[in-house]
Amino acid sequence: SVQDKTVAVSRLSLDGGMIGAFDLYYIFWFALLAGLVYYVRKKAKSVQDKTVVTEDFKRFQRSYVVIFLILTAADWMQGPYLYALYSSYGHSAKSIGRLFILGFGTAALCSTFVGSLADKYGRKKLCQAFCVLLFLSCTLKHSSSFSLLALGRIFGGASTSILFSSFESWMVHQHIFLSYPDNWMRSTFETVAAGTGVVAMISGLVATFAASHFGRVAPFDVAMVLICFGMLLLSRAWPENYGDRDISVVQTLENSYESIRGDPVIMLLGLSQALFEAAMYVFVVMWTPTLDSSSSTPVSHGWVFSSFMLCIILGGTVYKQYLAFGGSVEKLMLFTCGVASIALAIPTMVQEHNIQLCSFFVFEVCVGVFWPTASSLRSMYFPEETRASVMATLRVPQNLLIMLVLAVVGQIEHWIVFLLSFLFLAGSTVSQWYFIKLTTGETDVIEELGIVDEAISEITGGGGGASGKDKKMSLAADVGDDAAKAASELEEGGIPASQ
Repeated sequence: SVQDKTVAVSRLSLDGGMIGAFDLYYIFWFALLAGLVYYVRKKAKSVQDKTVVTEDFKRFQRSYVVIFLILTAADWMQGPYLYALYSSYGHSAKSIGRLFILGFGTAALCSTFVGSLADKYGRKKLCQAFCVLLFLSCTLKHSSSFSLLALGRIFGGASTSILFSSFESWMVHQHIFLSYPDNWMRSTFETVAAGTGVVAMISGLVATFAASHFGRVAPFDVAMVLICFGMLLLSRAWPENYGDRDISVVQTLENSYESIRGDPVIMLLGLSQALFEAAMYVFVVMWTPTLDSSSSTPVSHGWVFSSFMLCIILGGTVYKQYLAFGGSVEKLMLFTCGVASIALAIPTMVQEHNIQLCSFFVFEVCVGVFWPTASSLRSMYFPEETRASVMATLRVPQNLLIMLVLAVVGQIEHWIVFLLSFLFLAGSTVSQWYFIKLTTGETDVIEELGIVDEAISEITGGGGGASGKDKKMSLAADVGDDAAKAASELEEGGIPASQ
């Protein structure tokens, strides 16, 4: 039939490298978002930063940012085609769900001790272990055997638990150890956040090209090359650093647990971020089958993924603009959680493809705001000596929630999965509300909405920038130490769900 022929032509765009008619729809969205990002970044309020840093600090910053972005690119490279690869091997949605459950379950298990190992035996060593584990995970993607793919997910889950704890902990400790001023750390957060969005976008395009010309496993081969290069640089450039080496791993675990249990601020902040990330990782698994099922034509996953990364870059610009007008980091997180919950509520009610795609774009903008905001808050409120352990411990309930949802993927409708994600984000919003009440004593967001209005007016040419300069930096007013002041000056962000 004519329909069969058009579907065959569109699929040839993946297998044979051609751009099919259906690809043009997603290329249009990519181009539209690229234009929006360019316009917003060009019009966004420019913050003059008079901070002068030393050449030595620039070298330190480059050694961290370049290596981290290379390894992050390897992680992102797998995003667009992981679910599609499993499906192409003939595995059912239920079996694929089990693979993801195994990965997140491994991450949950490893999170109980990975941070402690990093603090005691060295964060650089754990970052090297990340490279080895991720390389093995990519290697096993060449097999269609469920058992070998499951082993690959175990390696991948273990690497995930390291990526989101040891790397940041290494950088923060080294920054403090080298006696650089606290407010210089913001520059590193900004660079990583902005660079991650760009790298992720490029990774999506490269993954699409590789899959189109060499098959769906090709992006994982490209990732392996990046892993080897990143590990070589890491091994040569990074010195080792530690947390508290004088106590056992068990004692480190106990200390991190006590830090969380004994401080409601850490508990609420950790709960808010864990619930947001749980929804985000469920989204990572669900966006591909959801868009596939709501579309009558094949979906170009690579172009969609790259469009998501543009949304993350846009979120980083929102972050920069908001803080430029004196907004509070704590309240920005509250807004982000609230908008994200609305975005993922839409697929629970609407199954129309275009509306779902747009709601996913909004959610990814929120992700772009979330990453630098979360990093800033962790640098302010998490204890340095057990930072890796605390961060890893907080990921345990997060991964358990993800496993709970993925256990029923394939057995329930997609909209129900998104309903659960909405509930996670609603809980994240409530937790952040109480976190703000504890740390600042303020829960009135009306003034913050005024700041949002000024920021939007500045971008759209409606004025309002002058009055914004006179607003207090509420973060610095609420939390008077140097770390808080540094965080309030953060200008830019944006980072993706990686796994």
